[in-house]
Amino acid sequence: MRGLYYATFLVWTLTAGFCYAIEVTPMVVAFSPTGSSNTATSLVYNSLPRDIAFDILVNEIQFSEQDPKQEPQLVAQAEPPLWVFPPSLYLKPGQAQRLQFKWLADAIPSTDKSYQVSLVEQPINTPLINNSSKLSVLLNVNLIVHVDQPKLTPSLKVGELYLEGANIMASIRNTGAGASRLSDYKIKLINTSTGVLLQRILQQQLKALGYDVFFAPNSVQQIKIPIPKTITGGSLKNLRLELVR
Repeated sequence: MRGLYYATFLVWTLTAGFCYAIEVTPMVVAFSPTGSSNTATSLVYNSLPRDIAFDILVNEIQFSEQDPKQEPQLVAQAEPPLWVFPPSLYLKPGQAQRLQFKWLADAIPSTDKSYQVSLVEQPINTPLINNSSKLSVLLNVNLIVHVDQPKLTPSLKVGELYLEGANIMASIRNTGAGASRLSDYKIKLINTSTGVLLQRILQQQLKALGYDVFFAPNSVQQIKIPIPKTITGGSLKNLRLELVR
């Protein structure tokens, strides 16, 4: 569930020496259940040389309040409050279809929610293309949908720091009702003995390098920060990490 922040998700397959893909853009979607921007979309494109059909399943991603270090669980939703349209897809080669997401339930959740939307391929009878194998592998494609409410705020607690390779690692626990992302914060590394600022990382700076972390309510996530040159000897003594919005 972690590190899902790419603009496009590709499911690759090899057929007769060529490379094809199912493309989903974006694969991580966020929207508010209230206000004018209460819907979101994602585009599914079929560049495979065959027809493909998907059924769509929705699972809520639940984080344990009792044990935040426990891996998140996928909980099936028979009547999910997250509405996905259309509920199934049939795409011919080169065809695209836009998925629409909307909060359907009357009740607004008390915390920000996250859902895994799975495109589960269904078998269909199609003629084989030249030189293709008779072996058919059915694909599953997963999108992540975050239902965010601007009025709900996160509360991040920074745990103990430790070294791993060339990075400073830290556990971040979110005890608030709102979700956030590492890219929402400036990061400061401070020497607690002298008060000297050893390193400052601006908002979006790590995201621009392809790295971001999502902090769901009631979750613990690991973050990594490159060790600054001002820290010598491989010691984290008297070092404090701050996240500043």
